[in-house]
This record gives sequence, C-alpha cells and structure tokens, in this order.
Amino acid sequence: MGLKKSMRWLVMSCMALLSGCATNSLFSPYPTQVAEIKQQIAAGDFAAARKALEKKSQGPDKMLYLMERGRIAQIAGDTEASIQDFEQVLAEFEAKEEAAKISATGAAGKAGAVLLNENAIPYAGSAYERIFVHSFQALNYLWADNLEAAGVEARRANLEQQLALQANEDEVERAEAQESAEETVILQQNPDYRRKFSSLTRLSSKVKNAIQNGYSFYLSGLIYEISGEYNDAYIDYKKALEIYPTNHYLRQDVLRLARKLGMDEDLERFSQVEVREDVARSAKDEGRLVVLYEQGYVPEKHEVNIVVDLRGVPNNLVFPTYFDRARPNRPLVIGLSGRRLGETETIAEPAAMAARELEEQLTGMIVRQGLRAIAREQLKDNQMNSTFGILAGIGQLLLNRADLRSWLTLPAEVQLLDAMVSAGKQRLTLRNGVQSKAITVDVQPGRITIVHVIAVSGQLHARTITI
Repeated sequence: MGLKKSMRWLVMSCMALLSGCATNSLFSPYPTQVAEIKQQIAAGDFAAARKALEKKSQGPDKMLYLMERGRIAQIAGDTEASIQDFEQVLAEFEAKEEAAKISATGAAGKAGAVLLNENAIPYAGSAYERIFVHSFQALNYLWADNLEAAGVEARRANLEQQLALQANEDEVERAEAQESAEETVILQQNPDYRRKFSSLTRLSSKVKNAIQNGYSFYLSGLIYEISGEYNDAYIDYKKALEIYPTNHYLRQDVLRLARKLGMDEDLERFSQVEVREDVARSAKDEGRLVVLYEQGYVPEKHEVNIVVDLRGVPNNLVFPTYFDRARPNRPLVIGLSGRRLGETETIAEPAAMAARELEEQLTGMIVRQGLRAIAREQLKDNQMNSTFGILAGIGQLLLNRADLRSWLTLPAEVQLLDAMVSAGKQRLTLRNGVQSKAITVDVQPGRITIVHVIAVSGQLHARTITI
C-alpha cells in the first residue's frame, strides 16, 4: 500500500475509532483487564470472574473474552458452561474464516487498521489457541459422558494443526513474493532487528514451532484408545512422542500399543530404551491412571520500545514481546495409598508456543510499524487541514501502543503421568512443591481413570472420571 493510501487510511481509521468503533484493548491494555479476573479466580469467585467477562464478550474482541470464560468455567468444574462458551468461540473462528474468504470489505478494513494499530482489529485468535479450544472441548465432552463428541473435537484439533502448518508455510511464501519496495527498504535498513528481542527468542526456542501440540496428540490418542481405535491411538501417541521424545510415559504408550498391534519394527526400536515395568504391564487386577497436569498461566505480553531506522532517521517504535523470566517448572509428584507413584513430565509448553508465534510475526510488525510512522510524518509534512491534523494527533496518542492481547488463562505448561495401578478405591496425593491436595480415586480393572489437575493462583483444582 502506497503512502498516500496509508495517509487516507490513517485519518479514516482515527475518525472511526473516535466515533466509538474500537476494541476494549485499544484504551485499556488487555493484561490490565485480566489482572482483576485472575484475582477473582484466586479468591475462588468464579461466578464474578465470568460475569465481569459477560458484557465484554459481546464486543469486537468477544472471541478472546469467550475463551477466557470457557477456561474459567473449566477450572471451576462447570463443564456445561465451558462447553457453551467454547462452542461460541469455535463458531466465531469459523465465521471469521468464512468472512475472510468471501468478503473483500473485511480485508480492506483490516488493511487500514493494520496501518494504524493492531489493537484496532477485532481479535481473530491464534492457531495454537484454536487447537487448545478443541482439546479443552474434547476434555469437557469426556466429563459430559459424550465420547463421540470428544472424538470429533480430538480429530478437529489434529486437523487444525495440519491446516495451520500449511497456512504458515504459504503465508511466508506470499509475504516474500508481495513485499513492496517500501517494505524492502525498511527491512534492509534494520537487518539486526531480531537481536533486540533476545529474551523473546530464548523463550520461543523451547519449541519447534507454535502449532504442533503434544497435549493435543496425546488426548486424541487417549480418546481413540478408549474408543477401541488402536491404530489411530498409536499414530497420535507417536506424534506426541516426536514432539517430546524424552517423555517416558509417551514412549511406554507407544511401546504398549506396538506390542498390541504387532508393530515389530517400532517394538524393537523402542525396546532399546529402558521401560518401567509398572506402566508396560497390564494385569487383570489393575487399571490405568492418567494424570493431566496444567500448570500456571501463560505469560503476559509486555510493551517494549525499539529504535528503528526509517529513511536514515532513528524512530522510537513500540512492540509487544515476552520476557524470558525464570518460572518455576515443578512436576506434580503423585502418591498413591502412601507410596510415591511418580511425577509428571512435560507434553506441551503453551508459554513457549505463544512466544514462538510472536517471534514469527516480527518481520510483519516492523514493516507495519515503519509504514505507520512514515505515513504520520507525511501527514505533518503535507500540513493537512486542522480537522484531519487534530484527528491524526489524537490517533497517534491513542494508538502508539503495542497489541498485548492473547488468551491469558491458558496454562504455561502441561504435564502427564500415565501408569498402571492396583484396582480399588485409593487415596491419591498431589504435590508440586508449593501446593498439595488429596483426593480419592476409584480405579477399576481394565479401565482408565483420568485425573485432570489445574494449578492456578496458589490452588490445585482436580476432577476425576473413570471410563
């Protein structure tokens, strides 16, 4: 887009925003909005947290607020409310997808808003967030005793991963092919801009990409196995293991199904690695205990000022980033009837996935920020009439801030324990070094008992089901 068009969009967008067509995050940074919600969760007042989000979930950013609502209901153990919120989220994803395909108007509006500020665009969600919605919904349906619907969501989560990986590759090629002369100059003048985001890079380097999700693959494998679809379960357990090859629970699940299905080549390969016999065996008087442990919250984005060279002139621009601050990475230690059963191991790192996605967007961000800054300077140079000049000045004050929106009640990390244990009612203890909780589980021979544990705000929330 040329500078003259950029200027027109800048002024038109300012007028639209000042007339009331703006997202909540434009005037109040999203992490600030969620801070009060997290305090209500910490106090156990889930109803107040959901009510605070109710009005906001009708505005331009409703997808984001609905994701928070659905997650809060899940933490509270309100399965039906969580299902309803996540259904609305998925409907929003599909509606935005369709609008992007058939509506040129939406694309034009987005182009103008992008030139002004990302905060002005209604939140459209990220691929990794959409995958988590499907996975959380699959869990909800398990607890709602709807195995068929859980299987549908598991398949949709896996399909989303495939589509998102391909879309990401296509987007990179498209961006390179359509790069304008102005964009090329901005990038050439700032060849080392990524070095200014070293903290973001350290956090994002913990994952291969922002899309592949070991938790999603493990859940789908588990649901397939419960449904008797052992080949599909085997495939997805192997996919999860490819992402986290050091997770010995995943390795043992693959080995167990390799034995069952007669996969001799894989059986020989995985048998070379030490396997704990208490997980590999399957006695008649035992059941399977699966502990899904979701820990903490993903980090918030922060605003950072970076000096960018634009036409030989240094400009102080603002960007979103993540800081790689030390976070406790505590496994959940599991005790069963007075003995130590084991501890959980990582199968997904949403915190790193969020950072990886943001890092992949840096090139587009620096280009848009540069074009925006140049357009504003052009407005001043052209000495437009006072009305437009005032609008542009107000717009610059309002909109010179980074877009800090993301799903903030997602867990920072997800871990797993998967073991064969003696059948019967037993006391299960959960400890992570800070919090502890004891619950009773009824392990039944030949069946799977799932314990879903969420650690947030100094508390352990747990729910169980036997399938």
